[in-house]
Parts: sequence; structure tokens; C-alpha cells
Amino acid sequence: MGLGEQLRRQAGDSFLAEDLNLLMPRVEIWGDRRVSVENHEGILEYGREVMRIKCGKMVVKISGEELELRNATLTDLAVTGRIISVELL
Repeated sequence: MGLGEQLRRQAGDSFLAEDLNLLMPRVEIWGDRRVSVENHEGILEYGREVMRIKCGKMVVKISGEELELRNATLTDLAVTGRIISVELL
């Protein structure tokens, strides 16, 4: 049994159980300047005004101005710029 499974069992039905699902997409919005996406499955659209990121059964659409992809890995990324909206599609 891996560490993630052990932590999930210990958390049980508490509010922490969902946070310990290491495969679930996670989106964090940092004011109007940065959006972090963990556990994504790829970039569907890349532009200075719109980015769409595949996250399991949903797509995260980030709209803004001067958007840039930062800190991108196979599973995590950050988008910076002036964030106008974040939609879950």
C-alpha cells in the first residue's frame, strides 16, 4: 500500500479525504495574476487571451490578457497574466 492510499484511509470521510486524492485535478486561483492547475492531461488551446486545459472529464478555460504558460510539467502548470475568468467546462 502506497503513502497516498495510507493517507486516504486515515482521513476516512473527513474533508481532507478529497484533498488526498492525488489524481483529482486541482485548480488554484491566485488573485487576478496566476492560475495553477495540478493533474492536467494536456493543453487543448494556447493563446495570449485564452487557454484551455484538459483535466479529466472537464476542461479548464482561462481567459485574460497577456497570458503565459509558466512552470509546466507533465502534470502541473501555471498560467500568468491578467486573469479575467476561469471556467470549468
